[in-house]
Amino acid sequence: MNKVTVKKKTAVSTDVVDFSTMSGSGFENVTSSEVAIPFLKIASSQSPEMKKTNSKFVDGLEEGFIFNSVTKDFWENIKVVPCYFRVRGVEWEPLGTGTGAPVNIYRPEDIPTLHRGADGEDHYMVNGQPSQTYIVRTAEYFVLRMNADGSFEPAQIIMQKTQYKKSKYWNTTMLSQKMKSADGQYKDLPMFAHTYTMSAVHESNSKNDWWGWKIDLDKSVNDLSNPAYIVREAQNFKELVKSGDIDPAPEQTTINKEETIVTHKDDVTFGASQ
Repeated sequence: MNKVTVKKKTAVSTDVVDFSTMSGSGFENVTSSEVAIPFLKIASSQSPEMKKTNSKFVDGLEEGFIFNSVTKDFWENIKVVPCYFRVRGVEWEPLGTGTGAPVNIYRPEDIPTLHRGADGEDHYMVNGQPSQTYIVRTAEYFVLRMNADGSFEPAQIIMQKTQYKKSKYWNTTMLSQKMKSADGQYKDLPMFAHTYTMSAVHESNSKNDWWGWKIDLDKSVNDLSNPAYIVREAQNFKELVKSGDIDPAPEQTTINKEETIVTHKDDVTFGASQ
């Protein structure tokens, strides 16, 4: 008679830890300055994340997708709540030289007089000669990238060179959103009053092509499920950046130099959903 081996079942613990009672535990010394604010970027053929031989390679990422520089998540389009905007002049060593960090960062009013050099970059004059370094006027947006379930993550979007024009159109669109107050006057809504859909569009000139931003007005934050919470977080994010508690270091771009000299009016794609 064959013996039947009966295996003992491993007991499964039914204990569940309620982590809600330990919110923030362990993070007491982690301030806003100790957290990396990701950049939201458009993937192109020049992006390190597109190259299999690069340590930053992201499997599945395609040209024209938008990706998070920290988590490496990517999407065909994103929805954002803009929280704060600023312009800075960022001074760089020629690409491939120096430390890779900015040489200097200027407030808009402190940017020196610039002259377009033979390299397509903007230089200031030193003893009658163009500086070795160059300065890029950079528009920076601090946003909340929204998920379908109402959750979000803070992030930064940079626009420069041809994309700098997009920032002007986006700002104009945001400033055109008004509300009628009790006294009958129309007042500007705060920047974080609406969500915007951002995607990538293929652009080109006679010398080259690249991916640029396409920005569409989406809907009022009041149409979301948790508007008061989102507005509070947007205001908090704005204050952290404005105070300097959050101040992400700019990144040097490998964008095509031909893009710096485009002046066609049709290089801006900007719309509003109906």
